[in-house]
Amino acid sequence: MPPKKVTLEEIAQMAGVSIATVSRVINQNGRFSKETEKRVKDIIEKYNYRPNQMARGLRKNRGKVVGIIVPDVTNEFFARMAVEMQVRLLREDYMAIICNTNESASIEKAHLSMLKSLLVSGLIYITHESIDVNHTLIVPTIYIDREPSPNANESEHVFIESENYQGGYLATRHLIDRGCQRIGIISLEGKISSHNNRFEGYLGALKEAGLPIDKDLFFFTKAVTYEDGSLAMDNLLEKNNDLDGVFCTADILALGALQFLLRNDINAPEEVKVVGFDDISSCTRSIPPLSTIHQSVELIAELAVQNLISMINGDPTEKPYIKLPISLIARGST
Repeated sequence: MPPKKVTLEEIAQMAGVSIATVSRVINQNGRFSKETEKRVKDIIEKYNYRPNQMARGLRKNRGKVVGIIVPDVTNEFFARMAVEMQVRLLREDYMAIICNTNESASIEKAHLSMLKSLLVSGLIYITHESIDVNHTLIVPTIYIDREPSPNANESEHVFIESENYQGGYLATRHLIDRGCQRIGIISLEGKISSHNNRFEGYLGALKEAGLPIDKDLFFFTKAVTYEDGSLAMDNLLEKNNDLDGVFCTADILALGALQFLLRNDINAPEEVKVVGFDDISSCTRSIPPLSTIHQSVELIAELAVQNLISMINGDPTEKPYIKLPISLIARGST
């Protein structure tokens, strides 16, 4: 009986390495250890694996093009990040195709299908939710801000995020230190790891301070817009006439919340203090200027491009998970 036919994915799984590493061994380019090479070659020989020559030719013909997928290009945080990455990729002679998903899974899948047909060399990915492994591409991939599925192993990848739990904790701790006792939170609903971790940081600070956990102080929005932030603040104040502080897990939500306070003659920070997250440029122009958690768009973009180019060139990734520090910026809203 002839040996069972195996796929590249199955060889990678049996060898305990990524598909990209198997590909490097087959094509004899890039870096890999002698032990890895032997393990992969033994499996290839055992199953008499023969690479698809047409597919190999297509991979060799990949252009110097990188796909950048963002959930909402109208959000300044994501827009700035996409531009920063595009500039850095151009310096490396790579063209960037920026795809906006509008927080839609179906649009995200359509963009991935298009990028696959264009034979992109790599992908920088900020997904609308936890990434579905069935829709990622078998190319070096950088995931940013939102955690990939534990099964996202069909390509070499690096996950980069800020200290989201610590940011949520610091924002809430700041409100507590300013004398707030009834602190609400406005966050995005769903399986967005960054927002969920900021929410956990909020809970951690409340518990540490001995303040009660009251679900009437929680409001989860459908999207990250000024309108959602404004409606959320309205809802929180309607349920809690003693509300004296609010942490918003994105600056746009916080700016919408401040707009509601201003329109309704509620003084910030005297009556209600507000803290956001991201430190977008609008924070300094709001009334009052918004206190927020700063995360470095420039550093995220720099590390994303550096790691992606290294992986495309066949260099091993030293840190598959990179967590970046954040800092509190206190302004007039607190």
